[in-house]
Amino acid sequence: MTVGLLVAAALVAALDWVAVDQRFFRIEYVAKPLTLALLVAAAATGTLGAPGPWVVAALACGLVGDIALLAADEHSAAVQPPFVAGLAAFLVGHACYVVAFLRAGVSGLDLLAGALVAAGIATLALPAVLRGAARAAGTQFAAVVAVYAAALAAVAALGVGTGSVITAVGAQLFLVSDVVLAREKFVARVPRGPLAVAVTYHLGQGLILIGLLHAAS
Repeated sequence: MTVGLLVAAALVAALDWVAVDQRFFRIEYVAKPLTLALLVAAAATGTLGAPGPWVVAALACGLVGDIALLAADEHSAAVQPPFVAGLAAFLVGHACYVVAFLRAGVSGLDLLAGALVAAGIATLALPAVLRGAARAAGTQFAAVVAVYAAALAAVAALGVGTGSVITAVGAQLFLVSDVVLAREKFVARVPRGPLAVAVTYHLGQGLILIGLLHAAS
């Protein structure tokens, strides 16, 4: 059943990517949350061991965040309530992933490698994003974005720290997705940015789950 749900999630995600690229909004409004709903179901029915409840919670937060972000105007530089709600949901989801990875177990050398990669990406991307966030909604909101970035970096680092290549790739793709989204929102348009965000986000969430399922099997 879990494999079937993962396959269904992959097919719906691909449909969402087409919808995002072609601006088929009605399809996107269904396919984007449905993808995460199927991943939640796959996590709930799969054998994940100790990290299981935390992975389900993280994916459920992603589902809530997706619904909130769909209600926000992606073309507006203003920070709207749905965007803030989505940010909060994903922040809680990142905290759940941190606990899940710790419950799965991390190794020192792998964690160090993950931390170096996350730090490098943050050094390149974060300053411009924080300046843009401060211009859009003030320094207090920029501080919130900084906290979010720290939580995301922790997820990326600990994902590598699990020692699972699949989970590590997923965590890094999740990081890339949010970096592109943040640049789109606060810095400048990225060529085919919405598509890049959708593809890396779904692959990131899916591979994190698959990697943890494989490690627990």
